Amino acid sequence: MVFDFFLVLYTPYLAFFLRVVVGANLVMHGYPKLKNPQATLKWTGSLGVPAAATVVVIVLEFFGGIALILGLLVPVVAFFIALEMIGNIALKRTKMKAPYLIGQNASAYETDVAYILLAVTLMVLGAGAFSLGAFLGL
Repeated sequence: MVFDFFLVLYTPYLAFFLRVVVGANLVMHGYPKLKNPQATLKWTGSLGVPAAATVVVIVLEFFGGIALILGLLVPVVAFFIALEMIGNIALKRTKMKAPYLIGQNASAYETDVAYILLAVTLMVLGAGAFSLGAFLGL
């Protein structure tokens, strides 16, 4: 009981670290797509993904990742990240016939499930400590 209360005191800092790590990972995934959108559009087009959806994902991953790092509109960005990951799972299961575990196939969707859970956690916790949103009163 006392230990639980002790951990609650650190929730804003845990949310801070979580949003920075998730945001940095999203930027790292989004940057190559932003740098060479034609290749991304070609690949996703071959899977039947509309070009507009691909562009939204590129923008979401790169700029949404930056927003998470800065702590700006965290619950909103996290919501759209969760939706993106649900779409990724649907695409991987239906078009790519990917398994759940990565060890079985590089296109597996276990990481997408983890990102859904991380995004939901950020939606619940919010930006946490050291956020631009809190500084701006958003």
